[in-house]
Amino acid sequence: MNEYPVDLHIHTCLSPCGSLAMSPSAIIQGALAKGLSAIAITDHNTTLQCPEIQAPGREAGLTVFAGAEVTTREEAHCIVLFPSEEVRLRFQSYLEEHLPAVPNNPEYFGDQVWVNRREEVLGEYPRLLISALRQSIDQVAACARRMGCLFVPAHVERPANSVIGQLGFLDPRLPVDAIEYHDPQQFEKLRKAHPCLDKYTCYTASDAHFPDQIGTPCALLNAPSLTFANLARAFHKEEGCSISSFF
Repeated sequence: MNEYPVDLHIHTCLSPCGSLAMSPSAIIQGALAKGLSAIAITDHNTTLQCPEIQAPGREAGLTVFAGAEVTTREEAHCIVLFPSEEVRLRFQSYLEEHLPAVPNNPEYFGDQVWVNRREEVLGEYPRLLISALRQSIDQVAACARRMGCLFVPAHVERPANSVIGQLGFLDPRLPVDAIEYHDPQQFEKLRKAHPCLDKYTCYTASDAHFPDQIGTPCALLNAPSLTFANLARAFHKEEGCSISSFF
């Protein structure tokens, strides 16, 4: 069994709230500088930047999982991680279908561009990516489950844009694979108020929007190798795999 520092919640220049400095090279270099073995790219309601970071990441010795931070109809943020490029494309179509046709205003919300490894702009997304999908959290979770993805409520300790912050509770019927949090002190307060969280695998992630935020904090993955299947085993505490907070 090997130990891998991982950060499973990172935004790029495609997220309107993300820094334009969050290019593929900056993210890869920043992750390696922090000693990370793997990261997940999780832009708001889109997956378009993922392939442009996965290939150069592989070449640099960094595993890059493809994902998205989905905003549900309830304004709750959830991480969805994909087992393959085929599934990423299918989920991108799902996001396109349900994202409202609200145009982005770059001067107000920020630019929404995706770039290649040379920082050449490949496109600018026209609709506002931080809008809530026309899908409930139950529908998003069910879609993720059908496609074989991992579904993780994001930064659950925050009062806004978290499942508990928006709904007041975490439905035990929701097909949750793990729970993500950022601030350990706030999470401990939440855990005491919601002891149901104890039954889930919980881990820390940075929710990085700027290069210096990458890996602060991260998580420690114990697994034979860095694969999606082993990440799923770690979330479910199977075959000796695990993931835990790492500060």
